[in-house]
Amino acid sequence: MSVNESLLRNCYHPANASHIELHAQLTDEQYALLEKICPAGVFQRQANGQISVHFQGCLECGCCRRVAGDEAITTWRFPPSGAGIHLRYG
Repeated sequence: MSVNESLLRNCYHPANASHIELHAQLTDEQYALLEKICPAGVFQRQANGQISVHFQGCLECGCCRRVAGDEAITTWRFPPSGAGIHLRYG
């Protein structure tokens, strides 16, 4: 089973607000790092150069927080109870 097929088995219950907040001014290197490190593709650069955060598909793995750190991410927390990803195996 491929990674994408495995991810499709998961169930998502998105919260009303994002649990990830980025600094207002990020460098191109920080944007590129966030895009590259996230296994779920949560961070995507738009045509105008801004990065969008699709928090609804977050795997809550914390890779972005660990790699980009406080220089790029101001807030990272788990979604409220009952929201977020519900992993399904098999």
